[in-house]
Amino acid sequence: MESRMCTLYSFLSAAKGNWRNSIFIECGECPCGKQKLCSGFLLAPDYDGRPVLIPADAIRRLTGLDADKSECLAVLSRQRFEALYALWLEWQVSSSGECALCRIISQNNCGDKTGLSCCCQYKEIDA
Repeated sequence: MESRMCTLYSFLSAAKGNWRNSIFIECGECPCGKQKLCSGFLLAPDYDGRPVLIPADAIRRLTGLDADKSECLAVLSRQRFEALYALWLEWQVSSSGECALCRIISQNNCGDKTGLSCCCQYKEIDA
């Protein structure tokens, strides 16, 4: 629970308490190939401009609300997100085969990679 709260708190702090103040990232087909479709991610840059991400399906599991991309500030594809943060990602993602979004999610989980995992490392959590 601590890991989930840490991630949720970080995201909601960056989004000023409302997921609608975030950018929806459409992932489409899972880049890791472990799942057919990814539900997408919500992005809110923190005070330093670093991306704080949370899987869109985690919002549903934790709050019971579906994160509707049309209610977000903007919608980006995964490829556009990676282009926008390309230089920052060079220092954060260890290999080109690694999903950048999953890497950021695991870093934001405050050291516990089992908290709010993305589609590439999905594990069911209790809401």
